[in-house]
Parts: sequence; structure tokens; C-alpha cells
Amino acid sequence: MLKLKYLSLLLFVFVLTACSGAGQSSATPLPTVKIGGANGGASAQATSAGLGSASDVTASGVVVAAQKAQMAFTSGGTVKTVSVALGDQVKAGQVLAELDNISAQVALDQAKRNLTELTSTSAVAAAEQAVATAEQALKTAKDNSDKLGYARATDTLIQNTQGQIDLAKKQLARASDSYRGLSHLADGDGRKAAALVAMTDAQLLLNRLIAQYNWYAGQPTNIDADVARANLDAATANLQEARWYLSTLKGEQLPADATGANLTRLAQAKEAVATAQERLDGTRIVAPFDGTVAAVSISTGDYVSPGVIVLVVSDVTRFHVETTDLSERDVPNVKLGQAVTVTIKALGKDVTGHVTSISPLADTLGGDVVYKTVIALDLPLPEGIRAGMSVDVAYQVK
Repeated sequence: MLKLKYLSLLLFVFVLTACSGAGQSSATPLPTVKIGGANGGASAQATSAGLGSASDVTASGVVVAAQKAQMAFTSGGTVKTVSVALGDQVKAGQVLAELDNISAQVALDQAKRNLTELTSTSAVAAAEQAVATAEQALKTAKDNSDKLGYARATDTLIQNTQGQIDLAKKQLARASDSYRGLSHLADGDGRKAAALVAMTDAQLLLNRLIAQYNWYAGQPTNIDADVARANLDAATANLQEARWYLSTLKGEQLPADATGANLTRLAQAKEAVATAQERLDGTRIVAPFDGTVAAVSISTGDYVSPGVIVLVVSDVTRFHVETTDLSERDVPNVKLGQAVTVTIKALGKDVTGHVTSISPLADTLGGDVVYKTVIALDLPLPEGIRAGMSVDVAYQVK
């Protein structure tokens, strides 16, 4: 029992000593504040005055090929040929795979023949002839229109015709008087019949002279003017369209408002060629740049649907880095052109570079808000670098 009391006393003394020590002022290490991402990086010591000098911002990233094309057929069909295999080197414009496209090729050939016929030497000659014909038609229409504004006869001819009318009236009056003097005779009487014929001839002559006078002295009717104007407008338009068509056949520049049936037919023929070519192109996959085949998922005889990715080509001679976890807290310290140091983990080597883009849109990673940046790597690149390798990026913040 005495021993237990002794131990309790010792414990009480120890507690008092600890409490008195807590009241004394002593230096305590301040926490380390990390500026970079989850993969480490430089740090700064916090002081009573705040953070110390700024350190490099860090982020993780991955090596990415400078160019990567995921390719698909725009038409569906059966695969006729696959000209490459995984890892092959290809050149820009090289056909990598092709569908069965006989019908598309036939359609293109036909469309090209139709266009050739419309633009051949004989077609140009026919267009030149059409222009000449249209020019003559316009001249005729213009002459006919101009005639409506000219006098149909001279004053002398009109006066002469008026004199003939006066004489014809007197002759008609005499013939009428003679017939009236003989009208009591029986029908069939020769004298009465001759008088009737003379009166009738006199009346017909007078009518003819009056009509001739009216035509000489009269103006064209509204119908005459409308017909002449319509013919002139049509001839003018036909000539313009013929000239436009000839110009386009000769490769000359046309105004935006150029029209005409021949121009429409030519435009349709060109569009048919373009459509047929597009259809044929849709049956082929062509390398968009020099690179390496990174994936092939088709074989000869396979049926493929349009839009399904079947080939991937990458340019593995050039690389850049894309970051994956640059924090929203750190992105304000990153600027375009900012120098960086990239550590390629698999190679254990550092490469310098600079920031070429900063995504304006955020992404999320494990609940954190992050922004992607793209880093251009300086040459020379270390041997053995490959797309997909993990890296650490240190942004040099001043």
C-alpha cells in the first residue's frame, strides 16, 4: 500500500513539471508549405512574416507525339487492301487502306468525261459561234427597235398620197352619181352593172390610199413598241450569257452575278466530278503526314462502317508534353513562354522546354480542379524517348 502511494506521488510531480514547461517560450519548427503538385517539387519555409520566396510549381505529365491522326473511312464497305502494318513508316499522301470502290471509280470517270465534253476544243468553238450568232441577233433587234422612232415616209410622199386620196374621192363621187342615174334599170343590164363595178373600184382605191396614208403618217402602237423592246432585251441578255459562257471556258474570271443555262450546266458537271471524287476518296485512307503506323484494326475482306477508327498514324520524330494534374492554385503562376524542366522518369533524364498553351477550361482529377498545359521540348531530345512516357514538370516561377 505504501509503495502504491509512492508511485502516485511521483506521477503527480511529473505532471506538474510538464505543465510548468508548457508555459515557457520556446522555438517550435514551422510547417513546410508545398507549392507544387502531388509529385513533390520545391517547397518554402513559412515564417511569422508569411511565405518565403516563390518556388517552382510542379505537375505530372505525359510525353505525346507532336501529331497523331485517328483515321476512318467516310464510306462503308468491304476492305479491298490494307497496305501497312503496325510500326510501318508512311509518307504524307500514301494510301494506307482501301475499300472495294469499283462503282465509285466508274462514277468518277463518267463525271470527268461529261465535264471534258463541255470544256473541249469543239465546245469552245461552239461557244464562239454562239457569241457571233447572238451579236447578229442583237443587231437585228436593235435595228427594228430604232425604226420605230423614224418617220415611215417623207413629207413629199405623204402629201402625194393625200393628193391621190383627194382624186380618188372625186372619182368615187362621179362613179356613185353614174350608178344612181342607172339604178332604175333592171338587174342584169350591162350599163347598170358597169356603173356598179366602177363605183366599187373607186371605193376600194380610196380605202387603200387612206390606209397607206395612215401608215406613212402614223406612230407605232404600244404593242409594236413592247414587242420591239422585249426582242431587244432578250437579244442583249442572250449575248451577255453567251459571252460569259465563252469566258469561263477560256478560264477567265466571271462576275458574281453571271448567269445562263450553259453556265448552270457546266457548274453542275463540275459539282458532279467533285461529288464523285469525294465518294471515291471516302473509300481510301491516306496518310495526312509523314509518320509511323501506331494501330491497325482491319484486314482484307472485313466489312467496316463509316466513321469507325481503323488506323492511327503518329509522328514519333517530334514530341511535346501535356500535363495532367496542374492544380488550380498553381495555374495563376504559369505563363505562356515560361521555361520549364521536364524529368523523363523512365530515362532518368531532364529536358528543358517552355509553355506553349494553357487550357482555358478546367478538368477534375480525384476531386481536384486541374488545368492542362502543353510544353514544347527543346532539342536535342534524349535517346529512347517515346510517346506515353511519364514525366515531372517543374515550372520556373520567378
